[in-house]
Amino acid sequence: MGDVSPNEPAPQNQSEAQYSAKLTGDRGSTPEETLQWRKQDVRTLWRARRRELGEDERAEQSGALTRHVLDWYLPRARHRRAAVVMSYGTEPDTGPLRQALHEAGVEVLVPITEPERQLSWARWFPGVELARSPVAPIDEPVGERYGLETMRTVDLVLVPAQVVDLRGIRMGQGGGYYDRFLAGVRRQRQDGEGGPVTLASVFRHELMSRGFIPAGEFDVPVDGAVTADGVTWFGDRETPPGV
Repeated sequence: MGDVSPNEPAPQNQSEAQYSAKLTGDRGSTPEETLQWRKQDVRTLWRARRRELGEDERAEQSGALTRHVLDWYLPRARHRRAAVVMSYGTEPDTGPLRQALHEAGVEVLVPITEPERQLSWARWFPGVELARSPVAPIDEPVGERYGLETMRTVDLVLVPAQVVDLRGIRMGQGGGYYDRFLAGVRRQRQDGEGGPVTLASVFRHELMSRGFIPAGEFDVPVDGAVTADGVTWFGDRETPPGV
């Protein structure tokens, strides 16, 4: 199905080589300021690169990505609960994945943006009532909200990212919602409470070599990434935890 060895070094792709040359040098008076400047450079450049993808290419890659998630997940699902971001803008389209999971009898949860950069979760199904989020430019399901504790019985979380490297370090939009969420999942695992497999969803050119993304102490890696080429597991994982 296109699984990639976790220890296989990814060659620097054309986008990585091209945009690495555009990244600015060190700025800021402290290491933390320099880190934030560097992250902003990466974020700005990859937003622009994503906008350059045509609609047909986005649709083709999103469809392949969906098939890879289903092929990997459905034979391994224990709880038959999966959390999937509701894509918007130029992100990989997760609508077909949510629909396919629902049709396969999987309970689908989607993230809800809460104050103080926190996430809760709500059930999604075709035709669910939606309302505009008060804190983000996206429509979200109306209904009961679930906290981090519900992740104990979730098999898989598809995490949004603009770019991810082979350490599992991802770059999001900069809001910090998923940094806090991933830290919570890590605490659950450390406490022996189980937890979901975390997969970043990105386009082909957004999977980068190890160390490409600047990382700080609060950056929590995801378990793997899924692209149109398949699922790649990070670190020394041959099989991910939790499923």
